[in-house]
Amino acid sequence: MLDQAHRLRELIKSKEKASKQLRIIAVSSGKGGVGKTNFSVNLAIILKELGKKVLLIDADFGLANVDVISGIFPKYNLSHVINKEKKIDEIIFNGPSGIKIIPGATGLYEMANLSEEELANLMNAFEAIKYDFDFVIIDTGAGIHKNVVILLRSSNEVIVITTPEPSAITDAYAVIKLVFKDVKKIYLVVNRVDNYKEADLTAGKIANAAKKFLNVDLEYLGYILEDKVVSKANKEQVPFYIKYKDSLSSKCVLNIGKKLIYEEIDLPKIEPSFATWFEKLISNFIPSGGK
Repeated sequence: MLDQAHRLRELIKSKEKASKQLRIIAVSSGKGGVGKTNFSVNLAIILKELGKKVLLIDADFGLANVDVISGIFPKYNLSHVINKEKKIDEIIFNGPSGIKIIPGATGLYEMANLSEEELANLMNAFEAIKYDFDFVIIDTGAGIHKNVVILLRSSNEVIVITTPEPSAITDAYAVIKLVFKDVKKIYLVVNRVDNYKEADLTAGKIANAAKKFLNVDLEYLGYILEDKVVSKANKEQVPFYIKYKDSLSSKCVLNIGKKLIYEEIDLPKIEPSFATWFEKLISNFIPSGGK
């Protein structure tokens, strides 16, 4: 296993070249049912409409709801790339408003059991499309399952989404506590609030705890107001930003998207490519590698 990891690291280093900025952002939450996937899909659409090229990876192994919310029904996923049944461009589907989607990316969770050749094939597949995107949004699973934590720790930027419910706040903090040492920038979004005061109070509780006990500064991206159109859009299997662009929820996520692009955020000095992201994945799945 050690030799395998070492050889793969050398392969990655040989492919790593200076490239344009590629922001790989993982989205997670401490518990299910807080609107994580809805947020990921609509944020991806908004970033695309703001002029960015966006890839959305559905890495929620348990539920994989990106396709349901987006209204697409794909036949293939990353496992077909790993097995050389399909090329990566054949499993990237056209999503709403021109975003690209890799559905049900269960292959990411199988890395610990892949051979050296299969890992190299997967890395090469991602590197082949690294110039095609400005943003990669990874919709991870909820909670603190090992595979979720690995995906979060492998990303330089992480968005943690929560609601004002005490259990959601506690679980969101638990996620932050598990990944803050490995992640360069952690953002916070508060969903399903009645007003900005409730959002600020919720964000403050988490941010203050993170600063006091972890000595980490969170970046508060904003809030999303409670809005009935979200459930309507879900039933219609269409992202709410497309069907109800003038709704409160759409305007809130639009503000968050603009902040990610336009506002001066202290981003990590080393912008990740797919190769550096992949190397961190390998390091987390095979922790003995290189040690």
